[in-house]
Amino acid sequence: MSKKYLRKNEIRTDLNPKHFNKYGSPHEAVITAKYKHKYKANTKTHSRYVNGIETLDIEPLSTKKRHERYSPPFWQNENQFGPKLNKKVPKSTLKKIKKYNKKFY
Repeated sequence: MSKKYLRKNEIRTDLNPKHFNKYGSPHEAVITAKYKHKYKANTKTHSRYVNGIETLDIEPLSTKKRHERYSPPFWQNENQFGPKLNKKVPKSTLKKIKKYNKKFY
């Protein structure tokens, strides 16, 4: 029996204009899964809400003014992502993202 989708841990640039920031530049996205020609991703953002849904705050107790947050997961065609960046998501952060994503699927 094969897996439903392939698990991933990589960072790519999200080139979909709908997901650009207010200045018109793209965000980085964490790719967590691949199914056929689609990727499941969470975009890095500083916004507290995306489409009316509260984002995942990685360091809620931090005293930083702008926290690192991740948007709710979304499936998008692989053509709308840039090339793979030479970065990895820390395992502790990836665990939080996967737990957050379970709320939606």
